[in-house]
Amino acid sequence: MPKDPQHAGTSRITRRSLFAGSVAVGLSALSLSSARASVLHREAPFPGVYQPTWASLDSHPLPTWFDDAKLGIFIHWGIFSVPAWAPRGEYAEWYPESMRDPNNPTYTYHRQTYGADFKYRDFIPMFRAQRWDPEEWADLFASAGARYVVPVGAHHDGFPLWNTRTTEWNSVTMGPKRDILQQLGAAVRAKKMHYAPSYHQLLNYYTPEYDGPHPDYLSEKYLREWMLPQMRELVEDVGTEMLWLDGDWMNPAEDFRTKEFVAWYYNRALARREEVLVNDRLGMVRSKHGDFYTQEYDYDVGQGPEHKWENTRGCGLSFGYNQAEPLADYMTIEQLITMFVDNVANWGNLLLNVGPRADGTINDIQVDLLKGLGRWLEINGDGIYGTRFWKVQRGTTTDGIDVRYTAKDDGDRVYAFLLSRPHGSVSLASAELPDLQAGDQVRLLGHPGALRWQRQGPRVVVDIPAAATVDQPVHTLLFRRERRGHRS
Repeated sequence: MPKDPQHAGTSRITRRSLFAGSVAVGLSALSLSSARASVLHREAPFPGVYQPTWASLDSHPLPTWFDDAKLGIFIHWGIFSVPAWAPRGEYAEWYPESMRDPNNPTYTYHRQTYGADFKYRDFIPMFRAQRWDPEEWADLFASAGARYVVPVGAHHDGFPLWNTRTTEWNSVTMGPKRDILQQLGAAVRAKKMHYAPSYHQLLNYYTPEYDGPHPDYLSEKYLREWMLPQMRELVEDVGTEMLWLDGDWMNPAEDFRTKEFVAWYYNRALARREEVLVNDRLGMVRSKHGDFYTQEYDYDVGQGPEHKWENTRGCGLSFGYNQAEPLADYMTIEQLITMFVDNVANWGNLLLNVGPRADGTINDIQVDLLKGLGRWLEINGDGIYGTRFWKVQRGTTTDGIDVRYTAKDDGDRVYAFLLSRPHGSVSLASAELPDLQAGDQVRLLGHPGALRWQRQGPRVVVDIPAAATVDQPVHTLLFRRERRGHRS
C-alpha cells in the first residue's frame, strides 16, 4: 500500500536533506579523523565469540522469538509530545529541529503559539505524564496482538526516559519525574511481551542540557561519556532484547563504534543464554548488515524473503503525536490489516507506532486501530504468528481477489489471505498451494467446519458458504496437508 501521494514522504526526505546540508560543515569538523577512529577500536582479538567485523556479526542467528512475533508496538513519546505539532505529512517528533528552521512552518507556528523566546527546554515542565498508566498501555498493546514493545528511550532531542547517570536532564529528575522505561518494562513483561527500548542518539540535533546540539557531538568524548554509556545502560540497567538504533544515515559505523558495541552485546547475550538481535541502522549500512533490515513508511521498496526485515510506521503520517493531523491522514483498519498481511507474507514484521499525548493518553483513533487489529488476529492469528514465507508470496484468484501466502510445518500448512471478501467459491492456482491429496483439508479461519474443495485442471476451487465469512477486511484459508501415517 503506497503512501498518500498528497502527503508522501517527500517532505521527510527533504527535511533530512536540508538538515544534512545545514549541519554539513559542523559535522565535518566534528567527524572522527582516521587517527582518532583507530584509537576507538579495541585491540584484537576481541573478547568473545563475536568479533567487531561484518563477517563475524553477520553470522549471528536470528532469534526465533522475533521471527515468530510478527507484530511490535513502537512508541514515540517525549518532550515533543507537548507542542505535538507538525505540518501535515511531517514528523512531529522533529519539533526541536523544525522550530529553529525559518523555512519550516513549525518556525512560524512556534513563535505565534509560544513566542520567539520560548525554548524547547521550556516544554519540559509541561511534559508531566499525569494520566499515564503503564499497565493500561501494556493491556492495550497485548489486546492488539503485539508480541514485543519498543519505546523510544532517547530520541534525537537528547532527553533520556530513564534514570541515566550521564545527565540530570532526564525523565526521572525533570518533567514526569518517573523512570518511564523501567515502569513500562515491568508492565510489558508482566504481559509476557518482549521489551526493547530504542536509542536514537546516533544523531543528536538538540540536547536540552545545552539548548542545542551536544557540543561534543560525535567526538571521542561524546562516545565515551554520552552515547556508548547510555546504550550500555539500556542493556545492563533497563534491559533491552534488541538494539533498535537510529540516527545512522550521515556517518559510517566506524564513527559510531557500533561494530564493537554489537559484538559486546552479542557476546554478553551468548554468555547469558539470551536471544537478542540488532537492526541495520548502524552507520550507512542499511539493508546490508544487521539481524533484520528496517523500512520506514516506504515499506514496499524491495524488501522481501531474501532477508528478515521490519516495516515501521505510525498509525498516521507522524510518529510523535501530531494534533494537526486529521482523520484522513490515519490508516483505516482495512489498510492496516492489508499492509500487515503483506509484510508478513514477505518475511517482514510490522512495528506499528503509537504517539501518545504529553499526559500519557493515546487518542481514540490509534486505540481503535490497535483494538481492531487485535480482533482480526483473534480469528486469523494462526496464519500470522510463527509462520514463515511460502514459495510464493502473492497470487490472484480467477475472480481477481489478491492473495498473500504464509506457511508452517515445512509447507504442510499453507495460509492464503484473501484481501477482500470471497463470495461463493474461490479458485487458486494449484502451483501456489501444497500438493493436496484426498483427505487433506481446507478451512476458513473462524469457521468451525472443513470446506469442500476440488481440483479443476491447474487450479483448486474451494466452496465457501455465505454464512462462513464474517465482516472483516481479510479472510484466511488454511490448506492443511495430512502427513501420511499420522494425523497432524
